[in-house]
Amino acid sequence: MKVLLLAEPIECEKLLDQLSGLNGDIVFIHGQDALRIQINPSEADVIIAGAPVGASKNLALAWRCHPHTWLVPCWFMSDRQALEGLCVWPSLTIDRFDAQCRKESFSQWLSEIVHWQQNRSHFGDDDDLRKRSPLELSTALALRKATGVLSVFDDDGSEGEFSIRDGDLLSASFKHLRGVQAFYELLCTSGGGYGWKGGDVPKGGQRHALSSLIAEGLKTVSEANFLYNFVSDPDQHIITTDSQSALDDSAVENYNEQKKIYYLIEKGASLSDIIIASPLSRASTMAVLSKWFSLEDITVVQKRLPVFENLAAFTEQFSEVEELPLLSERFSAPPCRVLIVDDSPLICNVLRSIFENDSRMSVAGVAHDGIEALRMVGELKPDVVTMDLQMPRMDGLTALKHILIRSPRPVVVLSAFTEATSRLTYESFKYGAVEVLQKPPNAAVHSSRFLSNEFCDRIVQASRVQLNAVRYIRRREPLGGAVPTDLYGSAEAGSEKVILVICGAGGIPALLKLIFAIPGEKSLPPTLIGVDMPWKVTEALISNTRKDTPIPMERVLGSAQLNPGCCYVVSNEERYGLFREQNRVRVAQNGIEPSENGFFDELLTSAAETLQSRLVAIALSGPAEDGVAGMRCVKQAGGQVFALTPEVCLRPELPEKLLSLGYAQEIKDILGFSDLFDSRSAGVYSECPGRTMVELSDSDLS
Repeated sequence: MKVLLLAEPIECEKLLDQLSGLNGDIVFIHGQDALRIQINPSEADVIIAGAPVGASKNLALAWRCHPHTWLVPCWFMSDRQALEGLCVWPSLTIDRFDAQCRKESFSQWLSEIVHWQQNRSHFGDDDDLRKRSPLELSTALALRKATGVLSVFDDDGSEGEFSIRDGDLLSASFKHLRGVQAFYELLCTSGGGYGWKGGDVPKGGQRHALSSLIAEGLKTVSEANFLYNFVSDPDQHIITTDSQSALDDSAVENYNEQKKIYYLIEKGASLSDIIIASPLSRASTMAVLSKWFSLEDITVVQKRLPVFENLAAFTEQFSEVEELPLLSERFSAPPCRVLIVDDSPLICNVLRSIFENDSRMSVAGVAHDGIEALRMVGELKPDVVTMDLQMPRMDGLTALKHILIRSPRPVVVLSAFTEATSRLTYESFKYGAVEVLQKPPNAAVHSSRFLSNEFCDRIVQASRVQLNAVRYIRRREPLGGAVPTDLYGSAEAGSEKVILVICGAGGIPALLKLIFAIPGEKSLPPTLIGVDMPWKVTEALISNTRKDTPIPMERVLGSAQLNPGCCYVVSNEERYGLFREQNRVRVAQNGIEPSENGFFDELLTSAAETLQSRLVAIALSGPAEDGVAGMRCVKQAGGQVFALTPEVCLRPELPEKLLSLGYAQEIKDILGFSDLFDSRSAGVYSECPGRTMVELSDSDLS
């Protein structure tokens, strides 16, 4: 047995004297040999660490968090409380904490290790987490490829439930956390109990291999412990600095959750309060704070600041806030200048109030009809225009055409989504509106901070749209012969490809162009379109496309069988998956609670599992927070992944991420997708003869 000594040289000499003469084949490693063994850490069987400070603590943590050595037992020459006050330590039940490492006690511990190694994969249905630590428990479940439900509770009474199938985590909840973050929180738990109920569990959601989760969780723990280099007291307060470099990249993992952590810092929370209220696990929160400290985005303030009188009540309220206006643009860029165009003075006042209460935005002016809007656009040159559709003298659609021809800039249409405005909403997308949002319900919008924040987020995002991507969609007669009508019989599973299009924020114009590029309905494979927008927006799309394309579009209500020659549409208001049903493929609601996985990720993951190499997935515009993990599953399952080139995307973040990671093939123009929708094609992309996108011109103003 090889015993690694992680201590000061003097301490190592004392230990060797105390432990000399031990029975058995024992080799002590220390000094230069201890440095050498870092190259191959699996050579150590057990570790003796000195006082839990400095290099001794850091080296012990490095071994515990290493993917090959997390089950190496450790003897710390201190008490447990001293160690856990200095770091997050994912413990093993065999670990020992005793400043006196004597021959007799050490020899007995080695014997206990042999017994522990033989039995650590076995556990009862109910037990104490001090007898079987979360790290041991999850490792055993992974090794046994277990299926069942693990229930846990910690010493504070917080409960959790983890559904596991064949050693993979399907869903998880612990405290206020869900999914992967709930599992990371479990790894950091040092007390409480658990119950295991073996048996089948419902399918659904994205699967995570427990072995991979353990490795990633321990890596996060390792990053989290750097925080102790900056903060020594959990009651210390943190304040922000003028630097905001860490918030510059909105594509980082858990970006929205990081914004909430930043919000807690701004509210004056202490470190311990931040960890309790954070939407991320303890380890992930500490890792984020460590990064911010290292980038000098935050710093410690010595005096105690006023904080929440009732943290529990604040945490409950805070957990309901899904988005917060904490984008880094408010620090690094001038405010987004908005021109409000609406004939209702009340709505104009509501919009002005919303925009002026967001530090990222300023109101450049207010116009009450299209003619005023055109004059003010030329004079004020706003960054973005919000446009009502029904106004006197000149309506919003006509004003939109003029703006995009004469003084191009992003236009966001505000619609009440009535039957009268449905066609106008659809036409506004065709003419180049970069976003369509529901008009605020008068003063009622002030009752919900979330609505205001989300509304402003979409306006700010729209202001950054690349206008060279905006084109009007005009029909022209198809060239060539008619499309054969007998390419398909029935939609039998395993007989043809299935196309899944994901359309994120800002992607409706690209989606319309894609639909109009499809060569003919009878050559169309079964096609599903996931739209990250409410049904009030997509209904306007579905009900009005019949004039411009022979492709039927069908809204999915609950479930639908996917047949050739039709596009099926699901919105983000429900979670959907693709499933086999005898010899057919069906899209249906998952019937599970929404997880931390996004709408796109859940849809893509289930489609990849069901269709594998028969799946063709296409990404249009959208933010990068949702869809990357699902596309990775499609690629790993053997499916094809395509992304529209970011240069012509209204929101390029998702395509950019997929292309940079090598998950997707790049399509340079929306027309290049057309052959993917033709069952006769062999992957050669050519320009579609049926539809085209053209520049707007003065002739379009008639």
